[in-house]
Amino acid sequence: MLLDCAYLIALVLGMMLVKAGRRTRLNWHGDRGLSFLQLDLRERARLGYARLPLPILQALPKCNPPPAGASQCKRDALDCRIEFSKVVSFSF
Repeated sequence: MLLDCAYLIALVLGMMLVKAGRRTRLNWHGDRGLSFLQLDLRERARLGYARLPLPILQALPKCNPPPAGASQCKRDALDCRIEFSKVVSFSF
């Protein structure tokens, strides 16, 4: 349970970074998308090196944040995918 709480806090901080528009400062490689956990770990290392406090946690966003793809090709594949849903209809 402790690991799950730590993971959730790391994800929230990573989402806060993306929401604040600081993803490009930590993820300088244009074609590689880092996960929220990796963004948080880089930000914590930066804050620790500069001896700055951790930011105050905010609530999780109501809408989904933009996905982090492994590459530009992966991001294009996610944008162009077709999703199917099961349609059930009954006629009497």
